[in-house]
Amino acid sequence: MKKNRLFIGILLIGFGIYYLISKWHVPALHIFTFWTTPILVTGIALLVQAFKGRETHYVFPGIVVLGFGIHFYAIEHFKNWPSHWSVLTLIISIGMLLQSRKGKGELLPGLLLFIMSLFFLFNEKLATMLSSIQSQVSYFQNYWPILIAVIGLYFLFSKK
Repeated sequence: MKKNRLFIGILLIGFGIYYLISKWHVPALHIFTFWTTPILVTGIALLVQAFKGRETHYVFPGIVVLGFGIHFYAIEHFKNWPSHWSVLTLIISIGMLLQSRKGKGELLPGLLLFIMSLFFLFNEKLATMLSSIQSQVSYFQNYWPILIAVIGLYFLFSKK
């Protein structure tokens, strides 16, 4: 129990300040009264426990909880923030990658989940981009024999 004092202390301080700000209705601190604040406080407490308490097994849950809190806050307050499900898997993959950096997990599953999450997050943008590349490739397909002939001429007539 002595090891978890950092986590419990930060959690109680954060929740206490959250409820105090909510109760007093301080306009300058209004941004801390949203439902995501307790999630953010919990993520911060987990990360402090991981790094200050030298308990690296708290890195993954800390990153995931803090990332989810940031994501849900950003969805409500930033109109351009993506609300796609792949953002959540991206956050999980970042947690897995950071956990593997601390030596308590494997790199490959986190890396694969990261790549998959980016693919699904930018899938529509990739499709648009690939369609424009496809038109350029189809143009290239018409003239590739000429390119091969030019390269052959270069090798035939160039001096070393």
